[in-house]
Amino acid sequence: MSSVVYGLVVSSAEMVSVYPYCRGTVGLADRFVDPALGFAMGWNAWFHWGIVIPSQIAAATSLIKYWHPSPQLSWAVPSVFIVLTSGSVFGARIYGELESVFAMIKLFAVVVLVGVAIMFDSKDVAHNRNPFRFWNPPFAQYLDIPGAKGRFLGFCAVFVQAAISFFGTEIPSIIAGELKDAPRVIYPVAKRLWVRLSIIYFIAVFVAGTLVPREVLKAQTEHINPDDPNSPENDAPWASSPFLTALHRAGSSYNWIANLCIACFITSAASAASTEVFLSARYLYFLAKAGHAPAFFGAVWPDTQEARRKGAVVPWVGVLTTVAFATMSWLCVRPGENTESEMEKTFLQIESMTTSACLQAWVGTLFTYIRFWWGTRHPKNRRDYGREIERIKENRAWGQPFWAIYSFTVCSAILIFNGWSLFNQKNAVWVIYYSGEQSGFSNDQVLKFITTYAPIPIFILALFGYKLICQTTMRRAMDMNFSGVAYVEGSTPVEVKPESLWGRVWWTLVK
Repeated sequence: MSSVVYGLVVSSAEMVSVYPYCRGTVGLADRFVDPALGFAMGWNAWFHWGIVIPSQIAAATSLIKYWHPSPQLSWAVPSVFIVLTSGSVFGARIYGELESVFAMIKLFAVVVLVGVAIMFDSKDVAHNRNPFRFWNPPFAQYLDIPGAKGRFLGFCAVFVQAAISFFGTEIPSIIAGELKDAPRVIYPVAKRLWVRLSIIYFIAVFVAGTLVPREVLKAQTEHINPDDPNSPENDAPWASSPFLTALHRAGSSYNWIANLCIACFITSAASAASTEVFLSARYLYFLAKAGHAPAFFGAVWPDTQEARRKGAVVPWVGVLTTVAFATMSWLCVRPGENTESEMEKTFLQIESMTTSACLQAWVGTLFTYIRFWWGTRHPKNRRDYGREIERIKENRAWGQPFWAIYSFTVCSAILIFNGWSLFNQKNAVWVIYYSGEQSGFSNDQVLKFITTYAPIPIFILALFGYKLICQTTMRRAMDMNFSGVAYVEGSTPVEVKPESLWGRVWWTLVK
């Protein structure tokens, strides 16, 4: 999945590095494909980043119940996080400083968890060296289906989860208009972000597989008695964490590490909620400036050149509209219990809609790039915009457009088949999946099917509805306008890469 995301990152960064002030992917789609696609992509992205905010707050609330399931505490947590998400009202500069602090906390958590995992894996309970004793082949048998079929289905099941882990890698392309010296920094920053995420995810997933046997996690997530908060097989979100499970199995002497990790996880949820508010507000601003939303969504404060130079401009209407979603988190609170309430389960099902919505955003961005690349190859454009196209090629990754085509194909396949597990062949008829010997459809599975695939027809309706009402047409390659590209200022100091090996590693992973 990392290779798929690489194609997305280099494609979006190439476009935004030369058009950093074009209103993100909304403006790029308007300019190089069709205003209808920009309309559909913009509202799809706002929905994706907005609807997941209460889910993040609900997740943090559930994690705090790990310490003390107090009714007062449970009701206080959502309000705390709603206040925390208001960090977006201070502008991009303050937001960036806050996220830097959150990033260091998350990096600290990863280092601690990986270190604990290596320590636990190196020795067993008898202090004998026995590394990889819990390591199994990477392809597990899905639903205990034997043979290659079960392993293939297991691979497909985690493929969607892997895609979810990389959601947000397009953020540098969204905030390009608020960055200083964006034409120079966007492309290398986007690539470094991809490298860091890929390395961290690979290490974390690898060590997680060495902590506890699969059978232990499976037993803890079978929900034998989900309504009993004292049951070890409950719906609590920490029950399926291999790191916390290993710490609990190690004994009470490691409780302080578990508590530290829970605190870091809660901070991570807070950071995610803050980021989602920031991005959703920007998409509303983009839509308003492109004429795809009411103009008042484009209101900013303070609207001065000095504020814009300092990165202190805030699209306050978009921020307030998006923060309103956070109030939905109060609906998921059921005081005094460690199990998930029905509303929390509903949020998890609604969150499955964001998977399809984000994949649609990726597909739309990659399609926009393919059209963009094709326009740069057209003889008429090479004649009329030769200097601009040469500037565009400065940040073109090796292998384009094949990276974009590859990522577009894989993302489209995941989007179509991400709900494949809802289907099962029973009595030679493909039906919505239901387990056991139930005689009818499971309500949960039907709801999951709807939430998984609903964003697709909604996106199509928005796309073709806009085309029908506004009578727009797809821009031909020969009619694309490549004027107005941003050039790197000659007076801008160039960032010098360190020459030593460890210096380069530090520069790539941390700086």
